[in-house]
Amino acid sequence: MSLPLPEQEVVHAGGGWALKLRGDLATEAWNAQISLLTGRAAARLMLDGGVGLLRTMPPAPAEAVERLRLAARALGVSWPGDASYGDIVRALDPALPRHAAFLHDAAGLMRGAGYTAFDGAPPEQAEHAAVAAPYAHVTAPIRRLADRYATEVCLALAADRPVPQWAREALPHLPEAMQRALRRGADIDHACVDLVEALLLRDHVGDVFDAVVVDVNGDRTGGRVQLVAPPVFGRCDGEGLPLGEQVRVRLEEADPARRRVRFSRAS
Repeated sequence: MSLPLPEQEVVHAGGGWALKLRGDLATEAWNAQISLLTGRAAARLMLDGGVGLLRTMPPAPAEAVERLRLAARALGVSWPGDASYGDIVRALDPALPRHAAFLHDAAGLMRGAGYTAFDGAPPEQAEHAAVAAPYAHVTAPIRRLADRYATEVCLALAADRPVPQWAREALPHLPEAMQRALRRGADIDHACVDLVEALLLRDHVGDVFDAVVVDVNGDRTGGRVQLVAPPVFGRCDGEGLPLGEQVRVRLEEADPARRRVRFSRAS
């Protein structure tokens, strides 16, 4: 299970900086499949060996899935009764506004991912719900700390030799360290994109743009929109925003110092 949402990317353009939406290349999808296969094999190796570090995620609560079914109905996304969440996501086109809005909403089911260390009995929650199987991160030991240790464990188990004590002792501390690192990395990525968004729009306060509503507040007093061009996301004030529909929005604020943009629905 993966959500095919394009990423905002900061790029050089005309001697300055700009934003573009970037989807995965076919080669990246192939590489992802190889990484998933490797992670599945590594998890099985560690579970059989009784020691390791898994990437885990609990199944989405039934009420969250039901809420997403209601969102699909509201957006006109077909969800037959016998189709799984994965079946629906794989059939969607993020270039279509209603599908894009549904995919943003569907991200709510991908919560709770983390790392689980064990030494002895396997953990009670050993699976990653998006993979539908036990899974581990081992393919990026140069850029991801957890992989450095998990790979060492797998190498030892595959060679039928003891796991190095330095790796074994580190395992219990890695889940918390990785969560801190992931949060920090995500905060930095968001801050960079937010800054470029505000810089791009700072001379356009008061202008009106075409946008798609990708999220709506629970109290229906506002939501989140994506501009058609440039590809900027931002909060939008206004009652009754139609989820998945194209609307006209007015830029009310673009503050680089606070890395914030804010819109209102234009009449």
